[in-house]
Amino acid sequence: MSESFWVALGSIGTALAFGGVVWQGYLTRGALKVSQLMTADAIRSRLDSQAPEVILKLNPPQWDPLAATSSGMPCNPWPQGHTWHFPAEQDGANRLVLQQVLVLENLSDRRVQARFDGDLVVADEDRRPTAAGVILLEPGATSRDVYLQREFTIKELSENFAASEAGRELPYKVLGTVTAEDDRDNGSTDRWDLVLTGCPVEPVPDREGLWRVAPWHLTEGSGLRTLRYSLLPSRQRIHWISRVQGIQLPAPEGA
Repeated sequence: MSESFWVALGSIGTALAFGGVVWQGYLTRGALKVSQLMTADAIRSRLDSQAPEVILKLNPPQWDPLAATSSGMPCNPWPQGHTWHFPAEQDGANRLVLQQVLVLENLSDRRVQARFDGDLVVADEDRRPTAAGVILLEPGATSRDVYLQREFTIKELSENFAASEAGRELPYKVLGTVTAEDDRDNGSTDRWDLVLTGCPVEPVPDREGLWRVAPWHLTEGSGLRTLRYSLLPSRQRIHWISRVQGIQLPAPEGA
């Protein structure tokens, strides 16, 4: 056989050997990744089993709509059948409150710290709204009423109505975030993102520039139908390798 044949055969053998090394490295990396995922799943399962059981309960939003007031809480509803004339009464003191009440229950045997951010308030001793902030929940305790609450001008709510009619996202919303965690460094944090919005005011048919609270509907019931909210918001859980060092366990692939 010619010398070129043996050279070519040697090159093929070298390539196959190199390919074998590459393939072996690929298999090793794959096995390592599987091992890491299994370890992460085991840690995640352990943290889930040790996480304090905290329940977030929300009531349906207040209806009839509430009138914003500087005199304290709870707010009072607008009189039934009230209307607003645009543009004279679209701003200023003509404000409407969207409000939803929630409580947090600690069903575990550990003390839990809860943080309320965004449009979440409680009523102080003078019945005035104040930021809910951070509270400690003892084992078996339930928080006081917390209000997901914000006031809007009638003009802003009319823009929500226009956005809804056009199939767009509503621009004005009440937003809040609730987080709950215990004191363990290698633990977990539960988080709920809350949204309350809607278009509780609508134009009066055949009356240009006149707006009203959404009236009772024969088949759809009260104006509560015009609000968008959740009674069972999804919970997000963060698992910590070290809370102090800010090291999180990576979320499962596809999560």
